[in-house]
Amino acid sequence: MGIFSVAAWAILFGLVPGVIGRRGRKVGWHTGRPGLANRLGLLSVGLGAAGLVWCLASHYEPGETVPVSLVPEKLLASGPYRFSRNPMYVCEETIMLGWAAFFGSPVLVGMSTLLATFMRYAVVREERTLESRFGDDWREYARRVPRWL
Repeated sequence: MGIFSVAAWAILFGLVPGVIGRRGRKVGWHTGRPGLANRLGLLSVGLGAAGLVWCLASHYEPGETVPVSLVPEKLLASGPYRFSRNPMYVCEETIMLGWAAFFGSPVLVGMSTLLATFMRYAVVREERTLESRFGDDWREYARRVPRWL
C-alpha cells in the first residue's frame, strides 16, 4: 500500500468532507458548536477509519509488496471479508455518513448518497470480474457472505 493511496483516502474522506462541512448550513449545531447527535457522528468516522485499517491489514502480509492492479490476484475471504464482500466500501460510506452527521451538512448527505450510488455500480462490475476470475470459489464465497453487511 503506497503513500499515494493513504494520502488519497485522507483527502477524500478527511480533508474534502471537512472543507465542505465547515461551510453552509449545519443542522443540530448551536452557538457554533456541534450538538450531542452531531458529535456521535465522530464515532462513525472513527469506526469507518479503523475498519479501513483492518481491511488494508487483511490485504497485505508484513513486508509484502503488491503491484497496484485492477485485476485481483487472490480472493480475500478472511478478516473483514468474512462479514462483507465489500468492507472497504462499507467503511468509506460509514466515514462519509459520520462526517455528514457531525457537521449536520445536507451537502455531505448528498455526497454520501452519490458515493453509495457509485459504489453500487462499481460492485456489480467488480463481482463480474471476480466471478470470471475465481469461478466456483467466488460463487461459494458470494453465497456465504453478504454484499454489504
